Amino acid sequence: MYRTSIGKCLVFFSRPKYVVTQCNNFKLTQVFGDNFIEQIKLRQNLRCLYVTHNNSFKMASPVSGKKKGEKPQLRVVRVREKKTQYGSDKWPTVSLQIIGSGTKDSTASVMIIAGTNRMIFNCGEGMQRLLLENGIKSMSKFQHLFFTRLTWDNVGGTIGMAIGLKAMGVPKVCLHGSPQLEQFTQAFQRIVKHENLYVETRPYTDGDIDIEAGVITPVPLFASAGTKIEGTSDAASSESSSSSASSDDSEPEMGQDATDKRKVRSDKPSGPSKKRRRVATPNLTVAYVCKLHSKPGKLLMNKIKEFGVRPHGPHLTDLKKGIPHTTEDGRVVKPEDVLGPSEPAIYFIVLECPSEDHVEDVTTNEVFSRHHAGNDSDTAKIVFHISPQEVIDNSSYQEWMKKFGPSTEHVVLNRSNHSPIHFGAHRLQTKLNLLHQGIFPQVLTASTEKDKTCAPTDQGDDSFRLQQGETFMLYHLRPDLGWTREHVPSDNVKEYLKEVEELPQEFHSSLEDLKNSLEILPSSHGDIDNKYPELLFTGTGSAVPMRDRNVTGILLNVSETQSLLLDCGDGTYGQLYRFYGSKHVDDVIAKLQCIFVSHIHLDHHSGLIQIVLEWNRIMDERGESDRKLIIVGPTSLKPWLAMYDAECEPLRFRRSIKFIDLRALSYFENDVVRNSPSPHVKSLLELLGLTQFDTVPVRHCFNSHAVVLTHRSGWKLAYSGDCMPSHKLVQVGQNADVLIHEATLEDGMNEEAFEKRHSMISEAIDVGNRMNAKFTLLTHFSQRYMRIPYFKSEVKGQVGITYDNMRVSFSELPILPKFLPVLNHFFADKISDMMKQRHKKEEREYLENLAKLAEKSS
Repeated sequence: MYRTSIGKCLVFFSRPKYVVTQCNNFKLTQVFGDNFIEQIKLRQNLRCLYVTHNNSFKMASPVSGKKKGEKPQLRVVRVREKKTQYGSDKWPTVSLQIIGSGTKDSTASVMIIAGTNRMIFNCGEGMQRLLLENGIKSMSKFQHLFFTRLTWDNVGGTIGMAIGLKAMGVPKVCLHGSPQLEQFTQAFQRIVKHENLYVETRPYTDGDIDIEAGVITPVPLFASAGTKIEGTSDAASSESSSSSASSDDSEPEMGQDATDKRKVRSDKPSGPSKKRRRVATPNLTVAYVCKLHSKPGKLLMNKIKEFGVRPHGPHLTDLKKGIPHTTEDGRVVKPEDVLGPSEPAIYFIVLECPSEDHVEDVTTNEVFSRHHAGNDSDTAKIVFHISPQEVIDNSSYQEWMKKFGPSTEHVVLNRSNHSPIHFGAHRLQTKLNLLHQGIFPQVLTASTEKDKTCAPTDQGDDSFRLQQGETFMLYHLRPDLGWTREHVPSDNVKEYLKEVEELPQEFHSSLEDLKNSLEILPSSHGDIDNKYPELLFTGTGSAVPMRDRNVTGILLNVSETQSLLLDCGDGTYGQLYRFYGSKHVDDVIAKLQCIFVSHIHLDHHSGLIQIVLEWNRIMDERGESDRKLIIVGPTSLKPWLAMYDAECEPLRFRRSIKFIDLRALSYFENDVVRNSPSPHVKSLLELLGLTQFDTVPVRHCFNSHAVVLTHRSGWKLAYSGDCMPSHKLVQVGQNADVLIHEATLEDGMNEEAFEKRHSMISEAIDVGNRMNAKFTLLTHFSQRYMRIPYFKSEVKGQVGITYDNMRVSFSELPILPKFLPVLNHFFADKISDMMKQRHKKEEREYLENLAKLAEKSS
């Protein structure tokens, strides 16, 4: 690097560019020309400037006074504040879009798109991933979430959404619906304290909700007296109540000493000591009648001239708002004098009728009757029915639907639908299937599996219109353009394979070499002796779900009848449902003996409740309700599950779940090797056929643990969870058959890895080498590496990378390194993009360092 001084400016010559710092009154006309100097004069507070060979230049922004990590106010938030101050647009373009069609892997949800606002009705698991697949990269326009009923199907994605919105700079999130939402919020705040979320709950009793485009009216509905809805029972309800009442004085669970017993704290100020009573409303559901403001007609310019109104000015806006205007000659002009025909208000309804016991309250409700046919312009345009098929087929319910008349669209969102999702992941899996059909099997979609109970697309008769909802169907309400299916994806395997054919010849040559090297080895999936143990990766990404990588989840099939989950991120059940299909997924869940949760971060356990609910259902159906599911996790996970069970939805926490604290199974006790095995481990070992189940404390967040499993047949597996490289894990996992280690970041990101306490790729591989592991599997990649992680140097040895829906037995692990050359050609464009980003980052860091040097020298 060379440097010279021109006037008061220090010029650095490095690489192909000039770098200019400390730009104050100076003359560089002789070097760069007059135009350049004129531009410089406009930027007196310039901190750093670099100039290319052709004399083009880029200014670096002055350093702001913001703290590191502090985000600027979002543009959408600034726009909202201005509209609040100066008045909002009451007549934006409005559309309704189905986000989830009500299937088991895509719970029912509807989105309002109104101007700068987005609102969601119900936010189940997988919501963030669905929104991303729909092309919504920024969720900053969301502020209001509406819930029809407090079940996990409806609220499972709420916590992740709230965290994501806060990270984007949205100041607060409003939850609308049942009064129990307050208890739900208090419960989940326990596991996300570090996020400092600001979540406001507004029960239906607060009345109408004003939004930019109109008004939303909540309508409470109840089941008939003395009846219960699906998912509740006398035993479950009494168990939940007793759990809530006795949560403070109950005996400690497995892995929790009596001295570690803690009370569930409320965020509200403490008052006189009272036993908390649960206000049980299991039969409550909240419907929403939504009204869009009537829209005034257009200004008629000929009428404006006729009445002597000036053709420009704010008075025209007043006339459109219905405010009379007085002309200069004292003449009062009414809005109807100069406006064309107005557009009437538009109504639509979002309704959940979860059982036939609710039908009577729905069909006799006076609020709904105001929007039946014959009520002038108040007739509902669309009614979304989040109701099971038995309710839709109910004769009373169908007679009620007919009262809306043939102009109303009735859209069904329930499990009779079959609307496949995540076609980006299906496209990727179809291509990976070319590498190995056993390790990357085709995922079941609409084209490979059709539910026999599927409702027809169009139902009803001439008196009412009823149709099946599909994911991403869009209805344009204002202007009224009707339905469009342009956003509904289609699964076209031939198209995916055609994309592969168009790849460069290098890919096809490497693929042919791979097939030759494998020598057409038979898959071990048909050989019981070699099939187990088997790993299925339901999620290989970190932090938030993305289109191609879900968040962490690993199913370890120990044998044909035994399995456990290693972490259980958002959408884990949906991934299992799509992989195994509706015919076999129940058998897979029934085999579960244990769920291991490595730490309290949401991306490692937000799918847990859905798995527990499905497990309970299957045990009841099979007459095995006396079985217990073991959950090994951090202590702070237990009160969250207990509070959700008591306040929101029965999980049968005390009857069906055996909770063991991670520390109770630790290989170490007070940083020395435990002398005797934990008293809680015996039943766990028997259930899974293990000889050792050792948790290992690692550096990430509080109470983070890795796990090492040793089977009686001799194999050994180590799983890191999230952590920095750990000497203790190396010690306990010595000579493991397989190490599954997080590799969140690429090499060179040392500062970020240290700050977030994650591992870089080379660090994960090094742990495997020091452990003397026979094979190292890399997972938990940052979502910047959606297709393939960035390797700074060639990967050597027994190392493989993981993908969602990758199923591999231990006997097949040696095949995985052979995939890397093919994958490098497969994703050559992605690797090129990552290299460019890497170079830009290095250049940016280099310039920042030069600026710091210049500041010191001055």
